[in-house]
Amino acid sequence: MQIKHKKFIYVIETETESKELCVEDDEVIENADGEFDIPLDSVLSKHQMDLEDLFKMKVATVSLVEQGCSDRKLIRSISFENLRLNK
Repeated sequence: MQIKHKKFIYVIETETESKELCVEDDEVIENADGEFDIPLDSVLSKHQMDLEDLFKMKVATVSLVEQGCSDRKLIRSISFENLRLNK
């Protein structure tokens, strides 16, 4: 398990700005398939936010990104556009 060598961030994007939320090592869960899972709600909570705040900010997407020394790798992205329509 090489979680300690990997750094992750959540990138929150609206129409006008982008905000990055750092992920702490204790928030990273490696499943049996070797994939990483980082619950968005726990990261938001550590930054004094919740999902309702994302809707208020009119977030377009939230992306989980692996931060390397010189590059970034997109792990997954969530579009909030359809979620907002159902709210």
